[in-house]
Amino acid sequence: MEQTKQPESTPRPTPKSRAKQRYRRNRCLQGNLLAALLLGVVLVFGIVSVGSADKAESQNENRKLAQIPAFSWSGLTDGSYFSDWDSYISDQLPGRDSWISFKLQFDKFTGKKESNGVYLCADDYLMEIPSAPDAENVQRNVDAINAFADRHKDLRMNLAVIPNAYCINPERLPKNAPCRNQQADLESLAASFQQVNFINTIDALKAHKEEELYYHTDHHWTSLGAYYAFSSMTTQLGITNPVSDYDVYAVSDSFEGTLSSKSGSHTYQDTVEIYVPKTSVQYKVTYADTKETTCSIYERDCLNAKDHYTVFFGGNHSRVDIATTADTERVLLLVKDSYANCFAQFLTPYYDKIIIIDPRYYYDNADSLLAHEGVTDVLFLYNASTYFADSSLADVLTPAEASQQE
Repeated sequence: MEQTKQPESTPRPTPKSRAKQRYRRNRCLQGNLLAALLLGVVLVFGIVSVGSADKAESQNENRKLAQIPAFSWSGLTDGSYFSDWDSYISDQLPGRDSWISFKLQFDKFTGKKESNGVYLCADDYLMEIPSAPDAENVQRNVDAINAFADRHKDLRMNLAVIPNAYCINPERLPKNAPCRNQQADLESLAASFQQVNFINTIDALKAHKEEELYYHTDHHWTSLGAYYAFSSMTTQLGITNPVSDYDVYAVSDSFEGTLSSKSGSHTYQDTVEIYVPKTSVQYKVTYADTKETTCSIYERDCLNAKDHYTVFFGGNHSRVDIATTADTERVLLLVKDSYANCFAQFLTPYYDKIIIIDPRYYYDNADSLLAHEGVTDVLFLYNASTYFADSSLADVLTPAEASQQE
């Protein structure tokens, strides 16, 4: 008699296999939800964008915003076309500023101490996260400055590299925040110069570290910080009987600077002050790039724009000439970055002429300028972060014939 074949019994799932099945179902569900969420964001973005024009720039971030990318086959094949679209969607997202502020508040709530390369510090201070010096550019600039000073030994030549806020006020940094020893970097730099006098301003600034030496929301120092540095430098600059009295004017109490824009933090507004020396010396200012001449280094119209620090000279220029009535038989060449913009207000009583060049925008050679203008003094003035990353200074200091050989 033929036996009936019994059906094979289905093995009972083990706890481990059941866990794997649950994991797969959850992952699938999460993927579907994420896809639906992304699709919803894209649809909302598309609907809202139809009725609104793209913004050209962000006032809060102080930068131009990405526009619809132009199609090209090369961009399609190398992937840059899709990357440009990502930038465009990110920059033109409706309510973007609100989202940035919301994200910052959420990050603070979760204990995050930095935002987009900016430390969120005590007392509503924002500070740039410092990076290591660019060793190649630093050495190139050191060599160029030493060679420049060696060619012009008859000139009084000084170099001041101003420490940044975190070097003077490390106690304001978030607890356990990684931070370079900028003082050690500056001490190492100082030892690299033979012919030029390196001016150390760290001690002078630290003596007043409880005061407003740097803006809360911007990477620049304040006019007060520049004043203390200048006061400590007068002997090395060869300035006797410096002006002791100034008219100080607060020209803005609503400045939100580059670090506020970069981080998305808008919890503080800085005061911008100008210091007018009480002296009979008068001056006029000529801008080489625009050919305009004015009777003041202060551009008050800039206080109606986003960046109130540009009240000093209206921002950075390739070359600015200040002719004064000082009658000292001294002419100063000031080679600088933007830290010198507010520093220059302290220099006008002591030189017949001050020639200011910014190597980032100035493309002539400094040697020919010295001879043509009768320069007697040279001051290099940078902030440390800019100096340690600079790739322009050496080019301006290299003689024309040497540049051609390179």
